[in-house]
Amino acid sequence: MQMSALLTKLALFVTVILIGMVGAKKNILKPEFNRGLTWLVINVFLVASILSSVLAMDASSLSAKEFGTIMLLLWVTYVLTYLISGVIVRLLPIKGEKAPQLELLMSAVNTLFITLPVVETIYGAKGAFIVALGCIPFNVILFTYGIARLRGSAEGGFKWKDILSTPLLATVAATLLFLLRVSVPGGVRSILSAISAATVPLSMLLVGSSLGGVKLGKAIRDRSMLFLLTERFLLAPLITFFVMKLICPDEMLRNIMVITAATPSAIIVTALSLQNGKDGEFPSEGILLTTVLSMITLPITFYLLLR
Repeated sequence: MQMSALLTKLALFVTVILIGMVGAKKNILKPEFNRGLTWLVINVFLVASILSSVLAMDASSLSAKEFGTIMLLLWVTYVLTYLISGVIVRLLPIKGEKAPQLELLMSAVNTLFITLPVVETIYGAKGAFIVALGCIPFNVILFTYGIARLRGSAEGGFKWKDILSTPLLATVAATLLFLLRVSVPGGVRSILSAISAATVPLSMLLVGSSLGGVKLGKAIRDRSMLFLLTERFLLAPLITFFVMKLICPDEMLRNIMVITAATPSAIIVTALSLQNGKDGEFPSEGILLTTVLSMITLPITFYLLLR
């Protein structure tokens, strides 16, 4: 049943991503549309999804000890991806701005747009809440080490406000609501649930329209993409799986961490590259390639490692 639900969800992803890509190629979905939709998805729809996932949970289903364990495992998972990526990139003959971009493509995973809806399909509201908690280590590491790595020593440093993204603040608010057992009116829950229902299709439409101008053939011919795909879909999930086997007895938590490690590269890598004066073509190609292939690799990962 879980595999069937996962395949159905991934089929939805592919369909809407293709719609977005076709819309971008036909100049129906323009850059102005992407900017507006990005703001809406990040600041409205994802926030509603995070809050709704928590409000849908039974407060007694997660103890303080379990909460602490989840946070520890999330930190281990995200730090692992950065360690693996850092070692691989430093061993490769890749220089210039391409090296930190490749490292971020390997490290920063598309947690909110891909992992959260996939995990919610399989494990429900509790799984979605666990993934949403990953916003905390994701943002802290990306906007400290990730930004410093991308900028290089000459432009190093970061601003604390970079870490405080809207999804992170929503996650903190949702966590407080959960831990304090705050009662939220049914009407508010219904509104948040209705808004959050649009998160997945709009996120996939954004992914497709953002990558509509990227040429898949050119990305495939770039040999550095082979290293990216090997790390993203083989090394990271395998290493995470064996580490979680050693430290986590809970099967659901182990599975969520492996799915997180097997997620395609985050779209934000391109935005951060452009924001810091780097070329955006290479990270866009990596994001497109990992996103397309994840529709095949995620079911395989689930079947081979998580059954």
